[in-house]
Amino acid sequence: MIHNQPMDAAHPIFSPTSRVGSIAAFGNAFAASAALYVALFLIGIPALSDPQQLAELAIHNPTSLLLQDALKFLSAATACVLIFALDARLRDRVPTWMRVAKLFGFVAVGLLLANAALSLFAVSQATHFSPSVSATLNGVIGILGMAAIMANGVWYLVVNWTARTSRRLPRGLCYLGLLLGAASLVPFLALLTLVLGIVWALGLGVALERAK
Repeated sequence: MIHNQPMDAAHPIFSPTSRVGSIAAFGNAFAASAALYVALFLIGIPALSDPQQLAELAIHNPTSLLLQDALKFLSAATACVLIFALDARLRDRVPTWMRVAKLFGFVAVGLLLANAALSLFAVSQATHFSPSVSATLNGVIGILGMAAIMANGVWYLVVNWTARTSRRLPRGLCYLGLLLGAASLVPFLALLTLVLGIVWALGLGVALERAK
């Protein structure tokens, strides 16, 4: 059970932070779920693993790629709210570590935005690129995406460890977040990271909704 340990209800910023954080958490879960659906069923695993197929998709049917990029912007927006909300909740316990967490969180957001912006550029100009240029752009986009996931993993680790030790979030949710953070640091576990992230965000949304 995720909600197996009460939060410190006496914390003075629980009510206002919980409402905003809960909405952001559910929004983040929606964006991640939609991105997973687009990747698996609209773009497809073969295209994701083959730059040539991806280039063909960008030229002839770019809608799914554009939708995926739009979801990245939504995910970045909800992540910013969560970074601020959880920092406000936890920084009084370990302010130095929460500054580190906030730094890595915003680095992850910046990398995700760079990934989305470059992807939009690549899709919009796909008809003008040679296969070698398309492959290079896809490589850079992939590197930015993986770097964003890894930076976000550090944020997950610090936030959930702090929340666990300070009892500011349910214990089961914190353990899930620590697993998520560790998985985020392993590049070939990107799909697992996305799934765990959806579950964690939903759990966080429920926990914050109850806390308000």
